[in-house]
Amino acid sequence: MVTWAVELGFGGMTAMCLKRAGLFHERGVPSAVVTFDANPGLDEIRTSLKANGKLHPGVPLLNLHEYYAEQAPATAGGRELTLRDAGIPWTEAARLDRSIDGSLFCIDYASTGNDKLSKHEYHRRDGSVYLVDATLPSPHDPDEAVRTLQLLTADGSVQYEFTSAARLYRHWLTELVDRSNADVIIDSKFAAGFLFVWQHPTALKFVNFHSTHVTAGQDTLTGKLSPAHRKIIDNRDAWDGITFLTESQRTAFVQRFGDGSNTVVISNPVDGPAVLPAFEDREPGKVLHVGRFTKGKNIGAVIDIVNAVAATNVPVHLDLIGDGDQRPVLEEHVDHLNIGHLVSFHGHVHDVPRRLAKAGVLLLCSKFEGQSLAILEAQAHGCVPVAYDVDFGPRDVIEDGRNGFLIPFGDQEAAARAVARLLDDDALCAEMSAHAFQTARQYSSEKIFTQWKEALEMARLNKKNREVLAAATVRLAGLRFHADGDTDLEVAVNTGSEQLGGLTLVVTERGTDASQGKTFEPYSESDGIFGFRIPSSLRAQLPGSDALDINAVLDVGGLTRTIRLGATPKPASVPYFTAYGNLSFK
Repeated sequence: MVTWAVELGFGGMTAMCLKRAGLFHERGVPSAVVTFDANPGLDEIRTSLKANGKLHPGVPLLNLHEYYAEQAPATAGGRELTLRDAGIPWTEAARLDRSIDGSLFCIDYASTGNDKLSKHEYHRRDGSVYLVDATLPSPHDPDEAVRTLQLLTADGSVQYEFTSAARLYRHWLTELVDRSNADVIIDSKFAAGFLFVWQHPTALKFVNFHSTHVTAGQDTLTGKLSPAHRKIIDNRDAWDGITFLTESQRTAFVQRFGDGSNTVVISNPVDGPAVLPAFEDREPGKVLHVGRFTKGKNIGAVIDIVNAVAATNVPVHLDLIGDGDQRPVLEEHVDHLNIGHLVSFHGHVHDVPRRLAKAGVLLLCSKFEGQSLAILEAQAHGCVPVAYDVDFGPRDVIEDGRNGFLIPFGDQEAAARAVARLLDDDALCAEMSAHAFQTARQYSSEKIFTQWKEALEMARLNKKNREVLAAATVRLAGLRFHADGDTDLEVAVNTGSEQLGGLTLVVTERGTDASQGKTFEPYSESDGIFGFRIPSSLRAQLPGSDALDINAVLDVGGLTRTIRLGATPKPASVPYFTAYGNLSFK
């Protein structure tokens, strides 16, 4: 299970990464959590995670820096390497010690003559250097700076050299996989950004989508892509599997980009008590919010809604579980409303399940969600969720009025009415609590593990064909215009030595659901060139004002890949028609 870092006070993504590793390990699949960050306090974090039950005691938390600090890099062979920072005047800028034993971890250096240059030396506990990460003058242009990372043995010999940190990260991951024959499941968007090009002859590579593919608030078909997900999306065919937490999330992705046969829905696992907690043991008026204090969680609205409930004379008290950079703002908001007696800030706690079993309502006003772990955990303990109906998670697990309430985004009055109903009507709340508890049983660890096992087994069966599809190329090879207005397209396809199982063209209006387009079969094929006839009536068949886009859908061994049809990259001249229908070139 790969993520960038594991820190104390982490969010739902890291929690699921750790939980999944334990879920696999307990069922006979040895697992590890892999991180890349340089953290001198990792020993203490590991100890705390295991003590609090967040990290399974049998699951190792592996880290690139610990790995190379504890053992020398494998012998590289080939050309002899030397340290590249010789002759540069350095001044020590800062140093970091390991928190557990005070040993030197890292020294940062600055160049006295050039502020573009820097050097970070990472030390083993015996004081020897295992990694030098330096920004140095380019050997081709001294005015330009380039990054160089070098792995060292204990005697100072340089064994490996990398021109980017990403290359070092991929090198280390290959070392781990070669030693363990492991598959790789990536949770971190940042890590996915440098691992999409990583390939291994035997390992599978999955990436998990924990949130939407577009910037928050944008339309899923036409909105600006999430910068954090951009590399994953642009290279979506490079993955053996892309997992989504909800079906609505996967559907939105497929509608925009087409189904590449490597998308699968696997929810977060949630395990609650075997028996629904007794309703009479719940604290009257208790409302919870669980999550990080970020702007996206919109916790100010949660506070406003609780204030509105109190104004109706329904007894209510809000417990805020979590922490984050918005806490001072939220505390000030509570003070401004003069409702300190109605709201308690608890920070990070280790007994969330107990608190959920004691509360009647979970209130969430997030601006966006992937799949809300808080909602599933609340339902698993019979705590009824009231949540804004945003993409993508709430509507996948909440059946409005049965096991929770879905509220139109921003409608604080409707949310206040829903919360007040639950707190004021024990019979209704108890009934919805029972339904919520049954819903959560669909997401038990056993069921989620089975889904992961089946997805990995299927991906391994499909690995060869997926690699063929990922390497396949499609380009527009020719155009022919007929007198009746029809157009012939010649499409060149190259799948190497593998047999192409099928090829169709799908024409869609830009910004619309790809599954709603027009599909065309080839009428001819010769030496990898396929002919398609596009009728002059196509525009009328797809009424709208936007451009029509053409996508080629390839089939190899029953798997498909959707590729936007284009010509040779950067052609020297591009034909086009003027407003008068005359042919010109750009």
